[in-house]
Amino acid sequence: MKLRLIVLLSVALGLVSGAFLYSLLSVKRQEKAVAAARAQGRADAEKAMADELAALKPAVMKKVANAEGKADGVHFAYEYVAPKTAELEPFYKLAHDGDLLRHLPEIKAIDGMLMLPRPIKFVMAECREPNAFYSPERAEVVMCYETMKVLLERGQQLAADQDLGDDYAQKYLAANLRFILLHETGHALIDMLEIPITGREEDAVDQLATTLMQRFAGINESSRQVSDNLRMASNWFLARSTGQYNLDAYADEHALGEQRYFNLQCLVYGSNPSRYLGIVTDGDLPAARAKACPAEARRVDKAWLRLLLPHVAPKYEMTEEKANRLFEQRERERNRNTELPYVR
Repeated sequence: MKLRLIVLLSVALGLVSGAFLYSLLSVKRQEKAVAAARAQGRADAEKAMADELAALKPAVMKKVANAEGKADGVHFAYEYVAPKTAELEPFYKLAHDGDLLRHLPEIKAIDGMLMLPRPIKFVMAECREPNAFYSPERAEVVMCYETMKVLLERGQQLAADQDLGDDYAQKYLAANLRFILLHETGHALIDMLEIPITGREEDAVDQLATTLMQRFAGINESSRQVSDNLRMASNWFLARSTGQYNLDAYADEHALGEQRYFNLQCLVYGSNPSRYLGIVTDGDLPAARAKACPAEARRVDKAWLRLLLPHVAPKYEMTEEKANRLFEQRERERNRNTELPYVR
């Protein structure tokens, strides 16, 4: 009797152990299946994203066949006005001696590309205050030497506080000069080409500046350098923000500095989520906003290309045109500164 009880208990224990082992094996098989499904889903999503972003690679302009017989675009004009104030002389020298405006990659890329009613004149001058603006009456985009001075000082402060290296301040100055000038160029293009804008013009030209810096960066600049330039530009929005606002600030034609900062982070991240995931993981862009950023970046890029393409000179063509047509087909299946003075 005792032997039979032992046998029964042994059998029962064996059954329980077997069932437990079977459940463990089943769980492990299930975990492997889930992991494999997730990996496949991630791969499919990354491929889909890569396909969607194929149209966002930097634009390259080339001459069409028989280009010599076709009309060129209107070329820009440039001027460096000597300052009266001695402390601004180094910034005049920096700009004038290196012909800085003419060699900014994005400005150089679009110079002569568009059929404008008259040339845009880029002017660097003393303004008696830090500023940059577009004057419709004079067709001038003006960058003030005072702004260059403030930008350099901000770059030096960041470099000292964060041990960013001796050349960081100059990089910070250059990145912000590019963004600010392209922002004001956006105002000029909207005015001269009578481009329709629904919503705040200031937001639209921030988007254009970002798009141009992504598409027309220097030929030797890496994607990392492009994103670094844009993130230095976004830092300037925060540098000028106080976090304490009155009704005038909320009613202003510009978005708050913090909003402009996050909008720019969104466009950078959305242009290539896998490459710029660190923007989210580092806390520079909330995950809730990041989800919609790839679609937002595509919309902005497509919208500005659609608005500008009709004004591209016959002499040139965009090599992405076929890709953009495919992109659109898939989507279908889804002045305050009028007369601000500067010193001559």
